[in-house]
Amino acid sequence: MDGCADLVFARRGARTVLQRSRVEAPMTVVRPFELSDGGLVVQLITLGPGLCGGDAVRISVAAEDGARVIVTTTSATKVLTMADGRHAEQHVLLHAGDGASLEYYPAVTIPFPGSSLKQTVTVTAAPTARVGVTECWAFGRVARGEYLAFRSIASRTALALDGRLLYADALDLDPAVNDVASAGVLSNRRYLAAGFWLGVGKVGELPVSPEAAAATEVAFGQTAPGLAYLRALGDDGPAMDAVVRRSVELASRAWGVAPVRLDRFRC
Repeated sequence: MDGCADLVFARRGARTVLQRSRVEAPMTVVRPFELSDGGLVVQLITLGPGLCGGDAVRISVAAEDGARVIVTTTSATKVLTMADGRHAEQHVLLHAGDGASLEYYPAVTIPFPGSSLKQTVTVTAAPTARVGVTECWAFGRVARGEYLAFRSIASRTALALDGRLLYADALDLDPAVNDVASAGVLSNRRYLAAGFWLGVGKVGELPVSPEAAAATEVAFGQTAPGLAYLRALGDDGPAMDAVVRRSVELASRAWGVAPVRLDRFRC
């Protein structure tokens, strides 16, 4: 299926409104939830059990000047088992205008045995915009013993600020071709997370509980003024979720806004 979710948000007085939307299966959205500061939280849903071989999904979100929106998913994105030679695609396009705030925090992506996914996340932003993006990957359904049983994952993420490339990330995992299970810092890890935040002040050190520290390796800091990043590897799903959640909270505070409890918008 070729599905899409095209969403445009605009500022109306002190409130952000969903100005225009178009969705096609397997994508749909839940009505926006208004925040106390006038921003919106929007939940994306993939209808059916997950992404199948041959599916191509496009998600486009634009926050026009002064708008504030947080986009999340209600549950994990599942990439289902598919025939050899088949793959699923997901392409995410995000744009934040002048003074806009756009955050994209999907739940974990879980590739099933024999699955293959190609993904791109392309972000463009005006100089005064604030943007936050996180990605979290499971290396299979760990509890079912499906570690690295997927066929391949290829993901590209890029942020351009006023036309200038500011951040780029690439993930290529092909367990049948390369020994991913023994590859450097990835060795025997079950989860990977990455993220960035644009327009932040000094973020400080990420607080991690002793339990999460024992199950994860985390790098959180700044590579340039106004740009913070997250890199994390872990063996435990809840511990990784806690790391991502705390990084989002820390970035929110650096923006001077109240953190949003994303778990309240997920199943």
